[in-house]
Amino acid sequence: MTDPTNDEVADEEVLAIEREIMAAIRLKDAAVLQPMLAGDFCYRTHFGAETDKAGFLQSVTSSPFEILSLHGEELNVNIYGDTAVLTGVQIAEARPPEGEKEESVVAFTDVFVRRDGRWLLVLAYGVELPSELETLTT
Repeated sequence: MTDPTNDEVADEEVLAIEREIMAAIRLKDAAVLQPMLAGDFCYRTHFGAETDKAGFLQSVTSSPFEILSLHGEELNVNIYGDTAVLTGVQIAEARPPEGEKEESVVAFTDVFVRRDGRWLLVLAYGVELPSELETLTT
């Protein structure tokens, strides 16, 4: 039987790391982001696109968009021993180099594993959803 107190602590640890990951992505800070990703990290989309840790870090730092805000909503963590599954909705506001502000809404699942006492992100999966702006204009 699992100890609910330990699961609550693990939940908070995973949520804290998720906030740090989102902050590093918003700032395009690969040096901060890199140690939070496992060496065998994988990012997948519903289109079948897949990238490894190096490719993901490269895409974060080379994006021409200025990320104005990035946060998660409806975040839920499930702990399974040394594995944590976090689901939620990521909402971002960004501006392309020459353009108007855009909103992105992504339903996501992040999988963390505890290795050497630290939670590391091993898998991220995201599905782009219609944003509120798109819903209002269609």
